[in-house]
Amino acid sequence: MNKEDLLELIKTLKIDKEEFWILSSGALVLRDIYSNARDLDIAVTNEGLAQLKSNYNMVQKENGWFIVSDNVECICDGEKESLKYQPQKIGDYYVQNIEEYLEYLNNSNREKDKLRIPIVEEYIKKSAELER
Repeated sequence: MNKEDLLELIKTLKIDKEEFWILSSGALVLRDIYSNARDLDIAVTNEGLAQLKSNYNMVQKENGWFIVSDNVECICDGEKESLKYQPQKIGDYYVQNIEEYLEYLNNSNREKDKLRIPIVEEYIKKSAELER
C-alpha cells in the first residue's frame, strides 16, 4: 500500500483517532521514509480495543496481536499517557515514536528489521538537523 492507499484504509477504521497509533512500516510510509507498507499494524488503547471489538469480528493470535481484517492487525498497549515514548502526530494521525521504533529495530533479530536501522537512523539525524 502506498501512502494514499494507507490513508484510505486508516480512514475506514471504526475507531476514534485518539485511541490508536500506526506502527512499523505504516508509520514509515506516513513519514515518507518508505513508499509502501504490506499491511497496517496499529497499537490501540484499552478503549480503542473495545471499539474495535464492538465493530469487528477479531481473532487473537498466539503472540497477543489481534487480526482486525485481512490487512489490519493491532496490539493493545494500554493508555498512551503511560507509554515510555509518546506517539507522534503526523498529519491527522498518531504514529509510533521514531525513537521507540529504532529501539525495537535494534533489538530485533529479523533481517528486514536490521535493514531498516540505517534508514531510520538517517531520518532521525536529518530531523535533528532541521530542528536546529
